[in-house]
Amino acid sequence: MRDVILLITCSLDGFIAAEDGNVDWLLGEDEYDFDAFLDGVDTLLMGYTTYKQVLGFGKWPYEGKECYVFTKEHLHSKDDNVVFSNDPVGTTENLMLGTGGAIWVVGGPSIISPLLNKNLINEFRITIQPVILGKGIPLFKDIKKSIRLKLKSTQRYDSGIVDLVYGLH
Repeated sequence: MRDVILLITCSLDGFIAAEDGNVDWLLGEDEYDFDAFLDGVDTLLMGYTTYKQVLGFGKWPYEGKECYVFTKEHLHSKDDNVVFSNDPVGTTENLMLGTGGAIWVVGGPSIISPLLNKNLINEFRITIQPVILGKGIPLFKDIKKSIRLKLKSTQRYDSGIVDLVYGLH
């Protein structure tokens, strides 16, 4: 069974972006060895808003990775590696049964919440930024029950960023 990993950054008060989706408050992108993480990932799961944001960064950064974008719209991709779907739970369940590397839940809460509510995420890599936004897009919302986690590791960086890795308890 393939691992499903949520790797995401949030503010100290639990927001993954400002209300308008802006993430210009993020620090320390050089500190984390993102390439090492990405080497172990074959498949990405993201919402349409996150997908549009990634497209705005310029060149598609996930070349050669399978990417599922969840949206209620009936869209078709021009990229063979991008598949649009309206069923994050069913798609993830099917992917977990397949072979390959880890499955990365990129974001946002419209994808994270249904997967959490069905216990489909088994590792949580949360990077806490040393900033309080006060309002924005929450990391977790509409969670139906409490989920007990076990701390696996922590990493502190000079910038004040802290990486937390949790598994299911």
